[in-house]
Amino acid sequence: MKKLNEYIKELNIITTKIKTKENVKLHLIIILPLLYFMRKNNIITPEEFQMIINNENLKIKELKYYNFNEFFKVSNEIEEYLSEFIDDIIDLLPPTIDYQGVYFLLYEMIINVYKRSKFKNAYTQIINHDENNIDICIFDNGIGIPGSFKESSIDSLNDCEAIYEAINGKTTDKEKFVIHGMGLNSTAKLTTLGFEGEMLIASGKGICEITEKGAKPYLNSHEIKGTFVLLKIKNKKIKDIYEYLKFKNISKIKED
Repeated sequence: MKKLNEYIKELNIITTKIKTKENVKLHLIIILPLLYFMRKNNIITPEEFQMIINNENLKIKELKYYNFNEFFKVSNEIEEYLSEFIDDIIDLLPPTIDYQGVYFLLYEMIINVYKRSKFKNAYTQIINHDENNIDICIFDNGIGIPGSFKESSIDSLNDCEAIYEAINGKTTDKEKFVIHGMGLNSTAKLTTLGFEGEMLIASGKGICEITEKGAKPYLNSHEIKGTFVLLKIKNKKIKDIYEYLKFKNISKIKED
């Protein structure tokens, strides 16, 4: 794993290339939280930040902001917006991708951002490593999964345990909304079992890696303000996505 200063150095090179209109090739999964960190700490200017976000080669799209308190009132509007937004993202993927499966993954992740994160800025990024291996990244600068539990007076969990519990169905929902997501559990199963991939969630100082073998939560020395989700999937067709949507507890991977 690269050190933070190495990522910053690489991102500075990218910024320079974008300024001079050079082609940019990037396979940096942590660019979204890193970009926000650099902007907040004045390592790059607001203009440079926006220039990177808008670069077509990086395939980054920004989510429209909706006030959390308006969520119920404008839920139909959000549904229409999400449908168009997700279709735009899928257009960036290989045409052979399983449309229904990827649509579900994107919808569930993005609706969770709207329902729980209380974000001001949120982004998605697509990385096509090749025709068969795809990364879908989602980052928001909201209160994070641990912060959501703390706001609901569930503060007995450390950050990695909060993420693990959220994956296994623990919720902070207090109200009924028109739009409901199926949750992290079905997203994790569809990613790892359906698409034969891997999932990583980082929020606060917690990180959780999920594979077909189970979940591996652990604490990180650095804190992420918000939530970063990485879905690493294979480009394959899924016969029936619904077999992955039934709740099933994801156990922890036993340490060797």
